[in-house]
Amino acid sequence: MTIIPSIVSALISILLWLYMRHNLKRNLVNLFQVSHRWLYGFDFIFVFCAFFRFIYRLQNSYLNNSPFYFLMNLSYVLLGFLGLITLVFILLDLKHLFDSFFKRANPAPVDLGRREFFKKNLALTGIATSTMIAGAGYANSFVPQVITVHIPLSLEHKNLNGLKIVQLSDIHIGPTLKKDFCEMLVTKVNALKPDLIAITGDMVDGKVDYLKDELLPFLNFKSRLGTFYITGNHEYYWYADEWVEWARNSGMTPLINKNIKLSHNNTEFYLAGVSDQSSIRLDKKNASDPGKAAFGIPAEAYKVLLAHQPSACFKACKVGFHTQLSGHTHGGQGFPWNIIVSLVQPYIRGLNNHEGMNVYVHSGTGFWGPPNRFMVNSEIAEIIFTSKGES
Repeated sequence: MTIIPSIVSALISILLWLYMRHNLKRNLVNLFQVSHRWLYGFDFIFVFCAFFRFIYRLQNSYLNNSPFYFLMNLSYVLLGFLGLITLVFILLDLKHLFDSFFKRANPAPVDLGRREFFKKNLALTGIATSTMIAGAGYANSFVPQVITVHIPLSLEHKNLNGLKIVQLSDIHIGPTLKKDFCEMLVTKVNALKPDLIAITGDMVDGKVDYLKDELLPFLNFKSRLGTFYITGNHEYYWYADEWVEWARNSGMTPLINKNIKLSHNNTEFYLAGVSDQSSIRLDKKNASDPGKAAFGIPAEAYKVLLAHQPSACFKACKVGFHTQLSGHTHGGQGFPWNIIVSLVQPYIRGLNNHEGMNVYVHSGTGFWGPPNRFMVNSEIAEIIFTSKGES
């Protein structure tokens, strides 16, 4: 991780702190005429969250001790709550601008008492709603649901009927998700009796030496054809080549711009994988290349591509892939991120059709940042290839 992103992150954090402090003073201290000590409490919470985000970068084993782990979790929960409060402040500011515009256009007399009453109720409603969303989102973050997806097969490939891939994506083992979460995933995945398991990137948020013990349960994955792994953008923040080597040594098959021939019902098909698209900046020798991943595959064979980002579909469909399995978006992981994600990715979640190619976008098995999945479930995708007339 270079120093420039850290500096940018620090500057953004300082600007965010100033913005929130200004709004807390205006919408809480001044409006409700409460003590300025509330601002000092906010300062403490903000520094508390920033401290644990910084200290996690040290990747020291003492962070896994119970007191530190509890405080680390608490800092991420509070960070999620602060994010929701920030959204409330942004909405209040937009309303203020809207009101100011119409006030200039139609300067009618204002009932100051009524305005203050309305402001107080609006602020309290925003805080209460943020608290509710934070609580519901937290409760929804740690138990991924099994989602069954049927991918249609043409008559040409009907012999692959019943092929089952269990896809995990965006697990994000790191500061908050640990070994017990991995154990739960292994139990759920193995119970589905998959033909193969695909991990489509962002498996971790940390270095190999720091997280390898947390991932030991993954050695117990069971499937007929094995476990296959590709990198996501987060692996490149923590030395992706070391994680690829870890996956190989742990019995997984990394598919970094390559393919492998497999068989189901005595019918051959090909599973391919590409590195994440961010690799073009961070690991040019392994830059994402669907064409290279498809090299050598017979034209008539059924081809499945593992690609972390849905936007890989633009190149994948041109080199003959029939199905692409992706992640990265977390299904938006809740409002307003779902709107932001839709601006940079062609598909956000679920099964989509891109120029005749199936694109399944996984909503994520874990979460990144604050444990908050409001109205967007985490998932384990049970993907079953189904010929016409079968379901």
